[in-house]
Amino acid sequence: MKLKRPATENERLLASVLLIFIVYFGLNSIISILYGLEESAMFVQYKMSLSFVVSLIIGLLFFIWAKPEIKKEIKRDESLSILERALNDDEIRLLEIIRDSEGITQDSLRFRSGFSKSKVSAIIINLEKKGIVSRERIGKTYKVYIGDWLKKE
Repeated sequence: MKLKRPATENERLLASVLLIFIVYFGLNSIISILYGLEESAMFVQYKMSLSFVVSLIIGLLFFIWAKPEIKKEIKRDESLSILERALNDDEIRLLEIIRDSEGITQDSLRFRSGFSKSKVSAIIINLEKKGIVSRERIGKTYKVYIGDWLKKE
């Protein structure tokens, strides 16, 4: 069974406070059962202090554990889906190849896509002007990289 984390900050705080109370009263009950009902003033103070400290620690650990996860992957996928709606099919095809093979040369890109040399060059120049890809000159060819804002993390 997988535990579901609280969805909001308020749910997280409420769950932590409830956990503190449950642990506090539960520990008080367990200590009373184990050590009997004859309680001196010193024992009651010790029992309450111990229960309170342990319950605060458990509540704090839960609060830290229940911290919502930041989902950067979703934001990247949303950006990518929006971007794909703005591009034509050939641009999307090249972009997917570049994303799968970071630093691919334009020559390799031409062979993988099946496009002509001039078509690949024109599409890459267009994508570079839009800031979607960047190129690095290597000899007589270029290495093509995906834009930083689209990189997988």
